[in-house]
Amino acid sequence: MAYAKKMATKVGKYKKGGPTRSQKARAKSNKTAARGAKAVDEGRERKATRLLKKAARQETRSIKLEEVEKKRMKKMKKGGATKAFKVHMMYSKTGKAVKAPTMKKHLELKAKGYNHDKRRLKKKK
Repeated sequence: MAYAKKMATKVGKYKKGGPTRSQKARAKSNKTAARGAKAVDEGRERKATRLLKKAARQETRSIKLEEVEKKRMKKMKKGGATKAFKVHMMYSKTGKAVKAPTMKKHLELKAKGYNHDKRRLKKKK
């Protein structure tokens, strides 16, 4: 029972429109940099140096994550295949089969009324 609750919160954590991984990393970097600046004001030079170096590493990571996200979005806008998408056949109500090599093609076929069920037409005698 507790496991089901744990999974539900984990799945609900990443909702559409929420902060991206790069935004989370950038926020973490800013927070660490603020702590480093506070340490400088307090005169704790060794701690400040350590925190500011850590903030720089986190900033570099967030920049790399942004680049990856931009590439992924560019690829999705082009309608190219993603890792989760698999090439498959789609069928019309009359039984006509068409291959869907990309997500873009899949969505076009879906709009035309195609689906994944292979319909078998009854032969007239």
